[in-house]
Amino acid sequence: MISSIDLASQLSALTVFALLGLYLLSRKNANSIRTALALACLANSGWALMLVLFPLRYTLPLPTDLAEFLRDYFWMAFLLKAMMTPGSPTPALLGSLRRLLQILLAMALITLLYDQWSGANALHTMPKSDLVLHVALSIFGMVLVEQYFRNTPVHARWGVKFMCLALGTLFVYDFLLYAEGLLFSHVRGTLWIARGFINALTAPLVLISILRNREWAKQLHVSRHLVFHSVSLLGSGLYLLFMAAAGYYLRSVGGDWGPVLQFTFLAAASLLLLTVLFSGKIRSKFKVWINKHFFSYQYDYREEWMKFTRTLLSSDSPGKIYEAAIVALGTLVECQKGALWMESELGKNYECVAALGIEMAPRPLPPDSSLIQFLSRSRWVINLDEYQPKTPPYPDLVIPDWLSNIENAWLIVPLMLYNQLIGFILLAQPLSKIEFNWEVSDLLKAAGHQLANSLAQQRASEALLVARQFESFHRMSAFIVHDLKNLIAQLSLLLENAEKHKHNPEFQEDVLFTIDNSVTKMNQLLLRLRGASTGQEHHSLDLHQRVRAALLSKSKFKPVPSLTVRKNARISADPERLERVIGHIIQNACEATPYEGHVEILLDSSATEAILEIRDSGKGMAEDFIKERLFRPFDSTKTSGMGIGAYECRTYMEELGGSVTVSSIVGQGTLFRLTFPLPTMLNESCTDASNHTA
Repeated sequence: MISSIDLASQLSALTVFALLGLYLLSRKNANSIRTALALACLANSGWALMLVLFPLRYTLPLPTDLAEFLRDYFWMAFLLKAMMTPGSPTPALLGSLRRLLQILLAMALITLLYDQWSGANALHTMPKSDLVLHVALSIFGMVLVEQYFRNTPVHARWGVKFMCLALGTLFVYDFLLYAEGLLFSHVRGTLWIARGFINALTAPLVLISILRNREWAKQLHVSRHLVFHSVSLLGSGLYLLFMAAAGYYLRSVGGDWGPVLQFTFLAAASLLLLTVLFSGKIRSKFKVWINKHFFSYQYDYREEWMKFTRTLLSSDSPGKIYEAAIVALGTLVECQKGALWMESELGKNYECVAALGIEMAPRPLPPDSSLIQFLSRSRWVINLDEYQPKTPPYPDLVIPDWLSNIENAWLIVPLMLYNQLIGFILLAQPLSKIEFNWEVSDLLKAAGHQLANSLAQQRASEALLVARQFESFHRMSAFIVHDLKNLIAQLSLLLENAEKHKHNPEFQEDVLFTIDNSVTKMNQLLLRLRGASTGQEHHSLDLHQRVRAALLSKSKFKPVPSLTVRKNARISADPERLERVIGHIIQNACEATPYEGHVEILLDSSATEAILEIRDSGKGMAEDFIKERLFRPFDSTKTSGMGIGAYECRTYMEELGGSVTVSSIVGQGTLFRLTFPLPTMLNESCTDASNHTA
């Protein structure tokens, strides 16, 4: 008699899959894939029906085992049908899997006929031949599920993942059930009873996939990863099957030691399998074998190029790009060791800049050496295994002994940037033997071109960084030289008047003040050249005081400027640099104005900004000159000028967040207007409206 739990289990599977099958058949516009899925659901329901009616096996010839084999067959036929869509790139491979499934079904039918003839129809004591077939079918089913999921495009996997999860659960459970039965010659009753419930639990997952895939027409691409994992899974399953059979044999002939021998043997077999699966060398050889026997081309170029790019970009710092270049190129041919030579910056030699796993004394190669000339001229990938001096295909190539004698040296790959050889990479022997042919050569040459571009870009970035550092230094030097020129002008003017006024006490006091001020500024310039802090930090300044200090430093120039303060303000700036910028404009105004002219300075402020205007009645400037030349560095109309003062003025005003505008009329004069932003907490106004003359 069948138990109530067993009956409920099988009835649940019968009901849900019957409903799924009828639902699919009732849909309009049915296609072949949906029909195959409907038949698989009905076959699953029919198998559950045979188990429900199992107690009647003595009065009715119920083909229970045949129903289970048909259930497996229809599920696998559905997977194959879903994969063999129009446009599939490898119909031959999938066709082979389909023929293999038909062979397994034929073997199942022969076994069933034999069991029926011999009367072996007990539920939990199946013949070993049936158990072996069930295990083989479950392994084959797992392979098909894994293949279907891996070959589905990533964007479409959301629609099939629940179907794969459901069918994977069915086949994995069957494998565990029958593998244990094969080991112990008896199918465990609790596992058998739970099968119906397990099948019923997978039905909602199948329904979700049905709702997500109304057409079931996915274009599949059988990748090398798919074949690698599928063949690995199939081989591992068959290996475990044979090991289980051997373990059972040891148990049966071992007597009292049988169980110990069995589990010890299975543990050793499992350890051996894991060792093989995690061996890099064996995996490499296995990949090469798959590429040779399953595909017309040795490489999946899309996958290889993506892996190459990822590896090249994986370096976490610019200095490690050389090591990343060796790894990226070596990965294409399963090589983990190599060395990189790059052309020196001066172009005098090719020097070894990185080496991975190769012990050698790096030696430079001159550009006129035979190897460099050959690589530049031919752009070939040199195979050192076939290299013989003065023989084809390298009749005019002489490789240095120290290079060819490097242990396990294999290939020399040129790195060509346009028509120039910027370097080359030496690769050691791969983990597994790879035949060097035209395909390997073309792939390495293409990768070498990409590496050359990346390495040249890296060098250009480094050179640009150095150039920017020099540019910054040169700009600072230009400002310093300009300040020195102004100091020299002050001292020269002082020296010119020394003979005439040397006995004048006021002049002597002025001399001491000017020399002290010049020495202080020169010391500050020296500190700036050394990179030390010179008070360039911004401070809260009284703008009126800074303008008066600038006027004082230009007191020797004629005409004497006048200063008017309408409303004072405090700004945030560097005092020395601000004074230098204002002093430069004042000096230019004085030099452009005749003695009988005038230079007027006006200081005013509003709620948001301070305004400093410097107006002269000099000869003025043309509008085109203001737009095109006034603020251009190193462009000056003075014979002794450097053309850096106006440029520094505008640059510093922009750094402060302010601005400088110029308006001028030729023959009438010029107005410089400097605008300073006012800090919120430092705004301090002064309402003194009187005139001040410096």
